[in-house]
Amino acid sequence: MKKIIQVIVFISISNFAFAQTKLKEGMAEFEISYPALTPEMKQMESMLPKSLTVYFKNELSRIEMPMAAGTTTTLSNNSKKEVTIMMDMMGKKFAMKQTEADINKKEAELKKSGQYPTFKVTPSTETKLIAGYKCKKAVVSYTMNGKTERMDCFYTDELPKMNASGDNPAFKNINGFLMEYNISQSGMKMKIVAKNVKAQTVSDNLFKVPSEYKLMTQEEISEMMMGGKE
Repeated sequence: MKKIIQVIVFISISNFAFAQTKLKEGMAEFEISYPALTPEMKQMESMLPKSLTVYFKNELSRIEMPMAAGTTTTLSNNSKKEVTIMMDMMGKKFAMKQTEADINKKEAELKKSGQYPTFKVTPSTETKLIAGYKCKKAVVSYTMNGKTERMDCFYTDELPKMNASGDNPAFKNINGFLMEYNISQSGMKMKIVAKNVKAQTVSDNLFKVPSEYKLMTQEEISEMMMGGKE
């Protein structure tokens, strides 16, 4: 279960944050697939998220991910550079908040330990139509410990910019909204593809943390999910 929580947090933070561009308010629906699960994770495949919905409004975004054990919701505020991940699982409601300082501290720790990769973005002339939007392709290469891997992604500049930051800074230099991309965490590969995007009015209430959610650290959440103290 601890590994499931790590994957949820990774996907959530990987979709933070949004900045203003052409369409300022609306929603997007994504499909998540797992091309090559390990035997261990294959046994827990039914618990992994299969979709996510993004609501965005100016500098704010909300990402909802339903899964077998409950729902994970991520609230991002780009102007304040902070993200809050809320989890409603197994009868418990808890939240974890990360500021820009928290993210920078973790990045600095990884760099100091030599576990922070270097990244390179190579633009491509290839395009693809995804959910009605013409998307450009880019290849993101990252190198660590002498080993280089690549991730293909497609993005559009007709929607709010979606930057991957925090645990996954690979997409920081992609100047657009990611519509199709691959990410990897602990050997698990995930493919995320937009299926539907539409303009609509989004209520301000969607970006507020309900009072019934208990604020906790990531370590406290992992301990609780493993059967530790609440």
